[in-house]
Amino acid sequence: MKMKNKTLALGLLASVIAATSTMAFAGCGNYRIIDMNYTMEYAVVEENGNHVLHHLQSWKDSDSESVTFTCVDCGNYIWTSANNSVVYKEKPAEYAYDFECNHDHEME
Repeated sequence: MKMKNKTLALGLLASVIAATSTMAFAGCGNYRIIDMNYTMEYAVVEENGNHVLHHLQSWKDSDSESVTFTCVDCGNYIWTSANNSVVYKEKPAEYAYDFECNHDHEME
């Protein structure tokens, strides 16, 4: 009887380890335990042939090439390709963008 309890306990422990390691390495949605966290404040997004600077409230990438930005100044929620945007920790030099989005929902 004692051997059956040990086998059952080891089987349960192996199941828990397998489930948690799968979640840790495969991730759940866009969250990965191993992933690095980056704080980016600005994004230059290609819009209608122009490069527009947005001040970011938040951003989130996905396993595909898409990325979403929530902007501080214009309040927009932008869903775009990571190939059409560049994120920055600090405000980039003026030559990196054509226009800057401002509080009036207009381009400067």
